Amino acid sequence: MRLNFMNFYLWVFACCMLPSIVTAETMEDSRKLYTQASAALKADDLDQYYQIKPKLAHYPLYPYLEQLEFERNFEKVTQHQIDQYAEQYNEIPSVSILQQNWLRSLASKKYWNKYITAYESNPRNSELYQCHYRNALLETAQPIRALKGITHLWNAGHSISRACDSVFNYWITKTQGPQNSVAYQRFWRAIENNNIELARYLKRFIKSKKQLQETDRFFRVSKDLSLLSKPDFLMGDTLSNRKTYLYGLEKLSRKDPQSAADLWLHLRTKLSFNLEEQQKLNRNIARRLANKPNKTTDPLLDQLNIFADEYIHNLRFKLALTEQNWQKVHLLIDQLSPEAQTQERWVYWKTISASHIKGLKPAYSDAFKNLSKERSYYGLLASRTLQTRFHLNPQQDQVSETLLKEMSSNAAMSRMHELYQLKKHYLARREWNQFTRGFDKNQLRAAATVLHRWGWHNMAIAGVAKAKFWDDIDLRFPMPYSTTFNRLAGQFNIDTNWARAVARQESAYQPYARSRVGARGLMQLMPKTARSTAKRNDINYKNIAELYQPETNINLGVAYLAEMQTKFNGNQVLATAAYNAGPHRVKTWLKQRGDLPTDIWIEVIPFKETRNYVMNVMAYHAVYRTLAGQPSHVTEGRSAFRIALKGTTSAHQAERLRQFVQSNSNATLTQ
Repeated sequence: MRLNFMNFYLWVFACCMLPSIVTAETMEDSRKLYTQASAALKADDLDQYYQIKPKLAHYPLYPYLEQLEFERNFEKVTQHQIDQYAEQYNEIPSVSILQQNWLRSLASKKYWNKYITAYESNPRNSELYQCHYRNALLETAQPIRALKGITHLWNAGHSISRACDSVFNYWITKTQGPQNSVAYQRFWRAIENNNIELARYLKRFIKSKKQLQETDRFFRVSKDLSLLSKPDFLMGDTLSNRKTYLYGLEKLSRKDPQSAADLWLHLRTKLSFNLEEQQKLNRNIARRLANKPNKTTDPLLDQLNIFADEYIHNLRFKLALTEQNWQKVHLLIDQLSPEAQTQERWVYWKTISASHIKGLKPAYSDAFKNLSKERSYYGLLASRTLQTRFHLNPQQDQVSETLLKEMSSNAAMSRMHELYQLKKHYLARREWNQFTRGFDKNQLRAAATVLHRWGWHNMAIAGVAKAKFWDDIDLRFPMPYSTTFNRLAGQFNIDTNWARAVARQESAYQPYARSRVGARGLMQLMPKTARSTAKRNDINYKNIAELYQPETNINLGVAYLAEMQTKFNGNQVLATAAYNAGPHRVKTWLKQRGDLPTDIWIEVIPFKETRNYVMNVMAYHAVYRTLAGQPSHVTEGRSAFRIALKGTTSAHQAERLRQFVQSNSNATLTQ
């Protein structure tokens, strides 16, 4: 029934100030009533809404219901009501949501006087709201205020919100803004951001003949990179020449990194490039050189690395590792600081490289033995080399039940729980962020433990990670959907713990996860991949929404993993990389790198994301196998990574390494 909102404010006031004597019997009843009330409000069935609302006066999400009620009737709402709501619920994220939606509503309806009052009551840093505010001032005959500080807003290296178009047009046509110097500055800021279209637009505001010539030279270079090598074309150590060189060399390095490196090394000290500019271009050219290595690559990388840059040093290390030049590998690691050499990665590779060098005994025997006890990717490799068990190293102390009870009873936690139960995860995360702001590590761990008990695993994992309780195994490695994983992994003949490790890495068990590129669900499947996998494996799959159903998502994810396992001849390392980066890329990497030992192949994966992904999945697999009572290095059965790990360089050197470590350690290793 559609009713008039007469006496709206009186009704809201009464509901806020007078607790209802009619309440739902259980939290589940309240949850259902909240859903019904929200639906009634959305449908403008206010008769039903007002019948339900008094029953929810003590429900944790009552403030959210009031927020929705305000938003459905912004035409009747006043700034005083918004401010009262903000004062009453000042610790609830719904306040910020309401205020932002209020500003958007006022701007869309062109209620400029109200917008000015609202914005000045609660200013926003967002460019959109600032643009609306300036436009509101302009529309209410306050041009001086509207243009105050306009130059700072306009002078950005990106395209500014279209909401600012009116005030910018007024500034440009009525006051002849911007000044030439500002336009020239913004032009080069746009170039730095690689926003060429914006730069073309900005050129019209540059009036200086000399500066116009400089911008013309830039556009000529952008079309013809051969002009970079003509010394008489860009003469002098000027801002425009430096920016043109930086842009042009960056672009050239994508096509011909060798030529870009030669020209950059010639120019680098002749013009006054700042340190940040030098380091950025050094790294970009170095990365592209390393992607297509030849006999001149390492000397060029060495010349580019004038700042002892760990990034470029790492590229040289990977190049030496790919060539299995163990002398160079050992030397490059030795050049790192003593502190850096204690990191797991360098302990592993320094020991392995030493074991390959004739006459050089394997280094770091104690460090390597200690590494074998770590719950990590390199710890897994070291433990396999020494034939010791994989260590979980779980946290021994437990969170106090008293603290957990106090945490659970907090009003913010109650709201969070209800939002989670109603699958409003975005709002629940906002509650979490606001609630845990300023928490110490013990409070964070306690809050994460509460979420873990609800089954909200991805946020529990994030919370305990933020608290740096890395050894809280229960929170970091939950095992939901075990029956589903076991059944489907068995059906497709793959290791259950491999599938579980992929889900843990992909979404941390968030059924409603969605990536920035559109991957969905527990195992983060792209819709196109899901459709083709379903068709090939005769899996019942109809639409994208089903990817948020754990059963369907796990089914498709496991089927796709099985396909990758078959495609790469049972090598789960390659299959895991293909699951993340796609099988075509993995085939390209295999073709480019040749036949490498498994640990080297993983270390030199070109994509950092895929490299870390594979390492994490392998470590997580070992964790889950250990939790399941299955040693990570068993040599029989269907254990994932079994075949691949036999092909590591450390496996080839295992006997020598074990003998050395055993002979140089007072401790007896467990066999």
